[in-house]
This record gives sequence, structure tokens and C-alpha cells, in this order.
Amino acid sequence: MSNQPITGERSRTSQGKLAKVRRMFRSSETPDDRVRSFYEVLDRMRDDGFYRDILGNDSLYMNYGYWAPGCTDHDDACQALAEELGEAAGIGAGDRVLDVGFGFAEQDFHWLRTRKPREIVGINVTPSQVAAAQQRAEELGFADRLDLRVGSATSLPFEDGSFDAVVALEASAHFHTRDRFFAEAFRVLRPGGILATTDPLPAPAGTGGKSLLGRLDEWRRKRVIPDENWYSRQVYAERLTSAGFAPVTVRDVTDRVLVPNAEYVRERCAKLLRDPRYRSSKQKNSITWHVKLTDLRATTREYVLASAEKPRDPRG
Repeated sequence: MSNQPITGERSRTSQGKLAKVRRMFRSSETPDDRVRSFYEVLDRMRDDGFYRDILGNDSLYMNYGYWAPGCTDHDDACQALAEELGEAAGIGAGDRVLDVGFGFAEQDFHWLRTRKPREIVGINVTPSQVAAAQQRAEELGFADRLDLRVGSATSLPFEDGSFDAVVALEASAHFHTRDRFFAEAFRVLRPGGILATTDPLPAPAGTGGKSLLGRLDEWRRKRVIPDENWYSRQVYAERLTSAGFAPVTVRDVTDRVLVPNAEYVRERCAKLLRDPRYRSSKQKNSITWHVKLTDLRATTREYVLASAEKPRDPRG
């Protein structure tokens, strides 16, 4: 999408689209309501198969993936990101883990198989996702070690010091606010426990915000990621430190996440555009816009993997 000014008929059409988007953002919904409705729409798109075809995955993971050299499969990349997060959190046998904003709990199933925690408790604001994940947990035989609930990340219904690890896989950007979540995570962790997160952030020198595509993406971002959470990697680390965590590590993994994800999406969508099943102009437009948005985000956003420890009691 060009950054040049929009003129003439194109300008009037574009302004009409922008006005429609602005009306959407005047909603009186709460931040949790907006996130819930956003994911309910995504879930419906996945159910009809079209969005899943664009993503190219068979699992119910909902992340950008961690694309190690040679990785060409979206499901493998998503699971690899879950594994990176599990490693950062130090999840091990016998641990009690809290997964906040767990989506469909695919990462929890993976950790239960591979890292053998004693129990994983999950909190999610989207009831339909919780119900679907509970059903899958029963089918997979994990219900005795996986407790999935509807709840808020910023008001966790758990006792102080009751978890060995708290994780949020591409979720805490949505919480209102992330600072409140950090404080709650600190409270429910035992001394020596680890908070680990992955999150998109604004790139230090991101461009594209003045184009129509950039403005639409920014308005969409504001709907599900509060401005209070939209800050740099350095500030991210400072907020964790302010919440009481030490030591804190916030690692830039953009080149393993957003950049290769965009390359994958570009290649996959090029194949879909040649597929006879996607001949309608509406489908072609949806695929084309998805590619453009993915490319834009790879240049205007940074992606981080963070880990932060709750200090141990010096009295032992």
C-alpha cells in the first residue's frame, strides 16, 4: 500500500471505509468485551475453513510461530513458540503452572505431554474457547491435570504464592492493563517462580502508519491492544522490574517470529490465489489484504520473549 496521499474517487471511497471503522471503535464495550468479541469472530472464521486455509494449520494454535531454520510448517512453528515459552518459564515435572489467555490450550496439551507439570490452570475471557478446550482436554485424557476457567487476567482468583510459573503466550498485550497483570502474576507466584510471556510491541523505527493500510491496522490494534500496553522493549523490561521481578530478560525474537511468518504467509497465499476454490473477488481480496497486513506488521512491530523471576525469600 502506497504512502502517497489519496485523492479523487479513491479518496472518497477510502474515507467512507475509515468512517465505518471509526464507528466500530466508538463502542461502549469494556476492554475484555472487545477482546472476547474479536476472538469469537476469529473462531467463526476458523470454523468455516477459509481462515484456517490461509494460515495453513490443522491445530488450534493462535500465534505467529517460532520459525527456526528449516521450519516450513505453521503447526510446527506454533508448537516451537510454545516450547520456547515453556523453556523460558522453566516448566518442569511437579510444577503448578498458570496459563493466562490460553486460547484453545494447545500449548498446555504440549507441556503436559513433554514437560510433565503436576497441574496447569488456565484463565481465558472467551467462554467459547474455554468450553472447546475443556472438551478437548477430556478427549485427550488431560482433564485431571488441566483446570480451565473463564476469568480475568487482571483479577486472578488464586492465593498468593500458589504457582511455580505463570505464562502468557501472545496474550498479555490484550490485558487491561499489562501492568495489572504483571502485579497479579507477581502475587500468585511463589518466591523463585517465573513469569514468561511472548508479545508483539511497536518496532523502534516502524513505518507505514500514514498509509490507509497502516491506519486501518492501527485502529484494529487499538481495539484489542490498549495504548497503555503499546510501548518499547526497554519499557517492557522496566515495567516488569517495577512490578518487583528480578532478574528480568526481554529478548527480541522478531527475526524468528514476525519476519519468517510473513514469508510463510506470502508464499502460502500466493498458492491459494492460484487455487480454483478461491476464484471469487471477495476471497481474493481477503487473501491479498491478509498478505499486506502480515507484511506491514513484520516491519512495524517487534516481537519479544520475556522471562522474569520473583525474588526468593532471603531468609530461605
